[in-house]
Amino acid sequence: MTVTQEKVNDLKSRVVIDLKKEDLELKVNTELKKVSKKVALKGFRAGNAPMGLVKKMYGNSILFEEIDKVLNEEVHKFIEENKLNILAQPIPAEGQTLSNLDINNIRDVNFAFEIGHAPEFNLSYLDNAPAFNKYKIEVTDTMLNEEVARVRKRFAKYEYPETVEEKDILTLSIEELDETGVVKEGGINTTSSVLVELVKPEHKAQFLSLTKMQSFEGNVFELFDRDREGVAKHILNVADLSTLDAIGDKFKLTLNNITRALPADLDEEFFQKAFGEGGAKTEAEMHDNIRKDLDSYFEGRTDVVLVNDLYRGIMDNLNFPLPEDFLKRWIKINNEQEATDEQVENEFPTFAKQLRWQLITSLISREQNFEVTSEELEEKVRIQTFQQLYSYGLKNFGEDWVESFVQKQLKDKEYVRKTHDQLLDDKVFGYIKGKVSLLEQLISLEVFNDMVQKANEADNA
Repeated sequence: MTVTQEKVNDLKSRVVIDLKKEDLELKVNTELKKVSKKVALKGFRAGNAPMGLVKKMYGNSILFEEIDKVLNEEVHKFIEENKLNILAQPIPAEGQTLSNLDINNIRDVNFAFEIGHAPEFNLSYLDNAPAFNKYKIEVTDTMLNEEVARVRKRFAKYEYPETVEEKDILTLSIEELDETGVVKEGGINTTSSVLVELVKPEHKAQFLSLTKMQSFEGNVFELFDRDREGVAKHILNVADLSTLDAIGDKFKLTLNNITRALPADLDEEFFQKAFGEGGAKTEAEMHDNIRKDLDSYFEGRTDVVLVNDLYRGIMDNLNFPLPEDFLKRWIKINNEQEATDEQVENEFPTFAKQLRWQLITSLISREQNFEVTSEELEEKVRIQTFQQLYSYGLKNFGEDWVESFVQKQLKDKEYVRKTHDQLLDDKVFGYIKGKVSLLEQLISLEVFNDMVQKANEADNA
């Protein structure tokens, strides 16, 4: 058996395997003997079936399996021994198939695989790249006050006044009436909580003049700023919207209760609930903490823009060639569902872009010896767990519960893989940021949001 490499071009080769009849016969006969000792055929005790019968029944399938196994073992062995830097797994060369196999007429097999070579490129662009903007969003007093108001609202206290104001929640009994103004038998009869803010402007004065247990008649579908289906589902509590057309337009509404949320007082109880045991204990400390949180949040947002700009700059200037014809055939052969040439052509630009970026990050990782340790992975999962809990306003979970959740996440292979890739990307972009020049640009939140929106629109155009 011989294995040779035929260079097609700098990005593609053929690996040709010449498998001799004698080698095949030895491997197939060895496998036939193993099968004959295990197979149970009708009329024969297990392991005592005649070799001729075993060969007749299983010979061709064993021959195919052995050829396929040897070919794949040899091509991968050749790649490894010759340290070939390949893209994707080898595929059969054009026109290569294993057919017309006959256990009774074993012959030499000459089979060619096609391999795609990873292109050679360097990262000199990073040394000469133009400066990139690193935006910094200014945290204003208005932002700070709005965030304080939001936190106080989240931990609001409630009172139940006798008269209605703009921000109140009204608990209403709603009864459907018939044409004579009497409560309709079998009609809508429900209780619903509604924000005064949902009342249409032309009807708001009527609601603001109500006192507890006062009633009035009206068309619910015209009173609230919702479409007919929204009113039926969320205010009339109609589960089956197919009955919507049967609902009338006359209702009696009775104000049962008024709920008013008042911002939390800036007292010890509030600081404990909002910021936890080790958090802010005074208004000044609260302002400092919120400012730091806003700075951190905005830093994350501006960093996303910087990373996207760096990615575009690198991809636009490191557009090295790929073995496109090989990769298109590889995609078609390995696609789970049969793909047409047109589908492959349409999807290839996205695939090629992802592959180029993968090659770039792999090169940086190799040159800088980047790796993700199990300790880093576990710590990242733990941080993400706390961030998720904090986003829901949950800050006082016990350490044991959090740790059990972290360990559960670490058993999720897909989650761990994504987290690993994210950590590696973070290291790669950290390296890139250190290689290029960054110009800090102070920017308002409004201008920044407008810039991001226009960039997104341009990307989606």
